Amino acid sequence: MLPQKPNLGLYIDDSNLYYRGKASGWMVDYKKLYQWVAKENNIVYAKYFMGMPGWEPARSINEAFAKYYKGVGYQIIQKPLKKIKDSQSKNGFRNKCNFDVEIHDEIMKDLVNIDMVYLVSGDSDFVRTKETILKTGKKIKFLAYENNCAWEIRNSWHVFLDEIRNEIERKVP
Repeated sequence: MLPQKPNLGLYIDDSNLYYRGKASGWMVDYKKLYQWVAKENNIVYAKYFMGMPGWEPARSINEAFAKYYKGVGYQIIQKPLKKIKDSQSKNGFRNKCNFDVEIHDEIMKDLVNIDMVYLVSGDSDFVRTKETILKTGKKIKFLAYENNCAWEIRNSWHVFLDEIRNEIERKVP
């Protein structure tokens, strides 16, 4: 049984969500998401994992987002994007940044101080993380775009971001 307003860790896997958001035709405003989560939870940890491009203007844009989200209340965790060969891509490579291990480790470190985890990712690699959390008696809820949610996550406690789109969508001025 969870407290009325549980202590919560909110973990954003931006690398998992960025391209799915573009493919969906809309992006999450993580300030609005933070506020949505905070309505019913006491956010103890809010960690935003993002890849950092090494080229301009993408680097400056990401730095501006990082500064903005830090002001919202997120701890920003970054690492450089890697270029991976991809014969399907028009320029022969794609950018990649995987934070699965780092996110898992941060959650496990933080778990002692929280009742529940909100993990914003549809990546099936987090099934082990889910199982470990549940073994401790804590709870986990996944939030993901419907078009990027693995079946293992669909079979877990989840919210499709699409269902709360009107509350969390980033509006372009």
